[in-house]
Amino acid sequence: MFLVLLMRFAKRIFAPDRRVYNLHREVFTMYNKKISIIAGIILFSLLFLTTDSMTEEIPYETINLEKISRYDEDRIAFQHIQLQAPEFTLTEKDNSIANLLIISKRRMYLLKDGYDNPEFARARRLVIKLEHKLFKNEDLWINNVDSKADYLRIFDRRVEILKKIDAGADEKLEARKGDKPGSGSQVKSEKDFVAKNFQSLYINVRNEFLKKHVRIFKQLMIDRNKSGLHVERKPLPKPFFVGVKDNIPTKYSIHASVKTIDEKFYFAEDADGDGITETFTVNIPDGFNWGYKSGPNIIFIYNNREKDIEEIIGSLASDAYHGTDEEAQAIKDDMKGTFPKENDPQSVKRWIDKMVPTVD
Repeated sequence: MFLVLLMRFAKRIFAPDRRVYNLHREVFTMYNKKISIIAGIILFSLLFLTTDSMTEEIPYETINLEKISRYDEDRIAFQHIQLQAPEFTLTEKDNSIANLLIISKRRMYLLKDGYDNPEFARARRLVIKLEHKLFKNEDLWINNVDSKADYLRIFDRRVEILKKIDAGADEKLEARKGDKPGSGSQVKSEKDFVAKNFQSLYINVRNEFLKKHVRIFKQLMIDRNKSGLHVERKPLPKPFFVGVKDNIPTKYSIHASVKTIDEKFYFAEDADGDGITETFTVNIPDGFNWGYKSGPNIIFIYNNREKDIEEIIGSLASDAYHGTDEEAQAIKDDMKGTFPKENDPQSVKRWIDKMVPTVD
C-alpha cells in the first residue's frame, strides 16, 4: 500500500502539467508562424533582387590565338573584364584581365594587361584548398588590370614567333607571402620587356579604337529616329535591411542598344544606376571568334572600374537616355527653318497668322 501511494506522489511531482504543456505548445506554434513569415519575406526579397536587379551574365572566353577562326583580314578586338567575385569564392577564370588583339598582314599580336600565369593560379588554388584558410579571390588571381601591358604573343599565321611575359603577378605573390614561384612555362628574358617596348602601342591603339566606336555609337544616338536606338530604364530595388531609411532615392539601370547598317550590334549598360556606364560591347556576326561562345568579337568591356576606360565610355548609357549635347544642337539647328526668330515679334506674328488663319 505504501509503495502505491509513493508512486502516485511521484507522478504528481514529476509528470508535466497539461496546462503548462499546452501553453508551451501554443507559444512555439506562434513563434514558428512568425519565423515562417519572416523567412518568406526574406526569400521573396532575394528572389526579387536576383531577378530584377542583377544583370544577366554575358558568356565569353578570353582571346586565345590558337583558337582564332581566321587571320587573313586586318582587324582589332579588345576585351576588358573586371568581375567582382563573391566573398570566399575562387573563380575559374581570371576575373581581372584585358586583351588587345591586332591582326595585320596575317600576323596576330596579342597584348595582355593584368596577366596571371594559369599554372601558378592552379598551384595557389591547391594550396588554398589544402590549408583550409580564409581566402579571397585576389589570393588566386593576383595581377589586376592597371593599364600596363605585361604579356605579348605574336603569331605568323599559325606559328608562334615571339612570347614575352613581364615579371608581375608572381613577384607580387613572393613579396606578399614570401613564396617562390614554381617553374612553369612562363617565358621571360627581360623583367619589363613588354612594358618598355609595347606600352605606348597598347595604350594608343586601345584608346583610339575605343574612341572611334564611341563616336559611331553617339552618331547613332543623334540619328536615333533613323537608327532605331533602343533604350530601357528600369528602377532598381532598394536595399532590404533592418535600419535602412525609407527615403533613399530610387536608382535606375539603363540599357541602350542599336544595330548599324553593316550588322554591328552596339550595347551599353549602367547596371547599378550610378550614372556611369560599366559595360560596353560591339559585335558583328561575321563568324570571327576564338572558340564556342567567345563573346562579342570587336569590343567587350565588362563591369569596368578603371578611370581611363571610364573617361571614354562612362557617359554612353546616360547619353542614350538623356540625349547628347550634339543631339540637342542638331535639333536646335533643325528648328531654325521651322520656327520664326524668337527675338523678332513681327516675324512671330506673321508666323502665327499663317498657323491660325482668320475666318470671316
